[in-house]
Amino acid sequence: MRILPILFLGVSLGAMAQTDAYIKIHDSHKRHPRAVAIEFPGNTEFPADYDAIYGHGAVLENPWLAIRVYMDSRQSIDLYLKHNPGLELDRTGFYSTKDMVDNGDGCDVLWAGKSVAMGSFRGFKNGEPVIIDSVAVRGQRVIDDHTVMVYDKDWIYNEHPIQMTQTYTADPAKREINVEIKLDRYKPGDLFATGVQKIEKDNVGFILDKGVAASWGNNIPDKNHPEWIETVGLGIKVNPENIVSAKEDDLNYLFILRPDRDGKISYTITASGLREKEGFKTSASWFDYVRKLK
Repeated sequence: MRILPILFLGVSLGAMAQTDAYIKIHDSHKRHPRAVAIEFPGNTEFPADYDAIYGHGAVLENPWLAIRVYMDSRQSIDLYLKHNPGLELDRTGFYSTKDMVDNGDGCDVLWAGKSVAMGSFRGFKNGEPVIIDSVAVRGQRVIDDHTVMVYDKDWIYNEHPIQMTQTYTADPAKREINVEIKLDRYKPGDLFATGVQKIEKDNVGFILDKGVAASWGNNIPDKNHPEWIETVGLGIKVNPENIVSAKEDDLNYLFILRPDRDGKISYTITASGLREKEGFKTSASWFDYVRKLK
């Protein structure tokens, strides 16, 4: 866990550990040990790979939020928001109980469905995002306590293999997570996509050609508990050098992307919601924050 003194709304968090990253193995004895890395053959049938990891993928957190990146062909980013700033995912594991939440813990706040959720990376074909299927090997690795890597070997895309790594880095001093996609052996005509989803209910949002998009609305993250309604704001800022175009579809605010000369695509993702005691309380204040992302 990374330790760094920072200020939160004028109050120092001092020597509190500010970031954490882990992969935990799903263990029938409920020990769920941490692992440095895990990978699966690409022909592993879903959900064997997804269920082999406790939490279904690598987890990364800073004081305000946490993400998990699903270990399957979607590689979707799921979101957890805190009530109070600090680290808690090692204990709650994205599976907060009602008692935990009542005592001040955060919880999973997002229902992604078939959307790009909060900055999930996709291919782009026939006018829509596509998942990362047809790979030789897919894996995840913890680089350090604020960085996780997701990788795909020989992703067959537009009938040729691409080597891909996705690196997610948590900012200990802000509610942002920085993303870098590295693509080797792609072709000039290959297009990719990311963005933020339109929230399930009462969504409002925007997308700008210069690379900024945001949404705000209500959703039910756990369909087994329809009374548990979360109001969530999502945001993304994409490197303008990577942008081919911007568009909306029924589920998402999308950026169509192309790698730079070094084969990289970079963007920053962020989130807030009413779950946070000192977070953003309106779509207007949230959108103002996202528009100012660096």
